[in-house]
Amino acid sequence: MQQQYKVNNTIFNNIEDATKYVATLNKAVTISPYTPPTKASKKLSVVRNILIREMLEWAGNFVHNMTPSTDVCWMYSVEDANGFSDAGDTWYEDLEDVTYGNNLEWEDAKEDYEGAVSNFECLFGDYNSVTSVEGLSDMLNNMYHTMSDHSSETDNYIGCVRDSIKRMCEGNDNIAHSYHHPSRRTTISFSGNVDAMYKAYMLERNS
Repeated sequence: MQQQYKVNNTIFNNIEDATKYVATLNKAVTISPYTPPTKASKKLSVVRNILIREMLEWAGNFVHNMTPSTDVCWMYSVEDANGFSDAGDTWYEDLEDVTYGNNLEWEDAKEDYEGAVSNFECLFGDYNSVTSVEGLSDMLNNMYHTMSDHSSETDNYIGCVRDSIKRMCEGNDNIAHSYHHPSRRTTISFSGNVDAMYKAYMLERNS
């Protein structure tokens, strides 16, 4: 098969035609070798996108579930001149020289939510380099560990994300879940069948 070339979204059958086209443009562009997708690569691309959708929707639901639900009176604290301090549900109206500030429960809940939002946004990007069945497992696992990044989050966050991915995998035949107790590390991987998933998708897509 003759090598084809791609400039932006235009395909050329030889390097000469691609070079001539580039010369007509008013901006610098790259000429890249182009290989038309095969039937197998098309199937894998569909399955890859199915899995990405499932992971993004899981991650999005996780973010929603991490939305702070702290009672209003635990969103702030009070402290008087004598050093007495408590959450906002205490009787503080008759205290002297009251100072109002943040409550740690609210701070933790807010930090968990902000961490989930930040991790979710790190999932955005291009997954087109995943071109093998083995790569699907790596992709899934990397997406999970992006969401489970807890370098600055609380123990509550860690427990919630582990429980959430476990429940998601229990309801999904295409994503397997395992947990290694000594290292306390969760791993997820692709456990489906590319041909079967592609067939089921196309059947539903065209119905």
